[in-house]
Amino acid sequence: MVKLLGLRLCEHDSNISFFDGDKVHYLKTERMYKQKHHAYNNLHDWQYDIQKKFNIKPSEIDEIAIVVDPWIYNLPTDNEEFYPAVDFDLPCKNKVFRVNHHLCHALSCWPLYNTRPKYEIIIDGFGDANNAWTAIIDNKIYKRGYTDKNGSLGLAMASVGKDFKINSPGQQVYDIAGKLMGLQSYGNILPRFRETLNYDIYSIDKLFDFNNYVAHKNNKLLAEMQPLDWIRTIHDKVSDVLINFFEEITNKDYNAFISYSGGVAQNVIWNTALKNKFKNLIIPPHCNDEGLSLGALEYLRVKNNLPKFKLDNFPFVQSDETPDTEPSSETIKQTAKYLKDGKIVAWYQGKGEIGPRALGNRSLLLNPLITNGKSKINKVKKREAYRPFGASILKEYVKDYFNTDIQNPFMLFVGNVKQDNLQSITHIDNTCRFQAVDKNNKTYYELLTKFNELTECPLLLNTSFNINGKPIMSNIQDAVDYFVDSDIDVLVIGNKILKK
Repeated sequence: MVKLLGLRLCEHDSNISFFDGDKVHYLKTERMYKQKHHAYNNLHDWQYDIQKKFNIKPSEIDEIAIVVDPWIYNLPTDNEEFYPAVDFDLPCKNKVFRVNHHLCHALSCWPLYNTRPKYEIIIDGFGDANNAWTAIIDNKIYKRGYTDKNGSLGLAMASVGKDFKINSPGQQVYDIAGKLMGLQSYGNILPRFRETLNYDIYSIDKLFDFNNYVAHKNNKLLAEMQPLDWIRTIHDKVSDVLINFFEEITNKDYNAFISYSGGVAQNVIWNTALKNKFKNLIIPPHCNDEGLSLGALEYLRVKNNLPKFKLDNFPFVQSDETPDTEPSSETIKQTAKYLKDGKIVAWYQGKGEIGPRALGNRSLLLNPLITNGKSKINKVKKREAYRPFGASILKEYVKDYFNTDIQNPFMLFVGNVKQDNLQSITHIDNTCRFQAVDKNNKTYYELLTKFNELTECPLLLNTSFNINGKPIMSNIQDAVDYFVDSDIDVLVIGNKILKK
């Protein structure tokens, strides 16, 4: 059987996808190296890791597709050709191709569909060279935006985050935009100012020009505006900008099948505005760069006209350490009791989730009804108090607790919270980034069900099982060590319960 390899190398968030002739295996390298945003610093080190993780030698692989930042190796860019196949000089006998960054974002969505969408939109900081966004229609490039002409929404958010000094020492730029998304909710939307903002995707940098705002503080309209009011209003305006852009690409076909990816697709507020307009919009949980190797692998599948790949138990596909056993009904029942009593539970089950969100296999869990939930979790996570927490909820109860029709399995959208007794998961703007859990996630669904039976509350506060600035847990011994040294009350690994 043919064996194929997809690689995302260089700069940040390296990841590997391997097709063994039967199914796909996935590894985000930061979890193996215990280094947030880990990246290989050359074209060769991955060869040792695939032997270690997948028991395969490079010489045994038939084809390799690589997503690599071209400026690091002085490689030609591909502004003119969207589907380049450039041979690499690597110490193996395989056919090796370089594949476009934005193309791989689009192709990485394949676990979510059987037929490729008509419209594929990618928006991030930048892809190959200076591409800030790409729109694909019917598998062909339609339009591209460039950082030097149109600006970059992803880079603009990061830049404003620096202006607000929310980057911690040693913090990488990739996390700043997400923090700003949480912080901006503390400002107010100023309608009169918003009405003056006549910008689109082609002039996005001008919209985010903080220095321009500062320079015009004596303007009557801006005189009483606080910086957080400014960024809240700007952030809200971007929802219109994105909707207008999607309308342009789809010719206002609100029923169109659209995939949306790239780092900007992690912004749950903008995602929600888009989803409310475009009902058939899909966003993968790995919409950031950690999905690129899946896209590279899909490029090889299409190129070789192979049947659709199998990826077992998506999105729980990380090739990390798994418990020997699954939790029994009794273990789940006991865990639900601990949660009812206000204990912080670290929940380590099965394979880890793909993407930056914990979805119930590598989670820190807490009863959302307790009044000091945010401070308790923040003490464990060691993160900023202004950042919101997400929630997991039984799918059938979503409409009872959130004012939305969106089914949200990957925590990529928000809903307005209906109850006033859920302050631990309710952000200052009355929204919550929630995950709708169905029976496909059997163990986690059962835990939520047991908790609901005890409390008449079908949801839990859910945040990733990690410390701020570190990768999500992928090793059992690391999970135990962190549990021992932290204020976590209970650790559940498979069928084993550890408590203090």
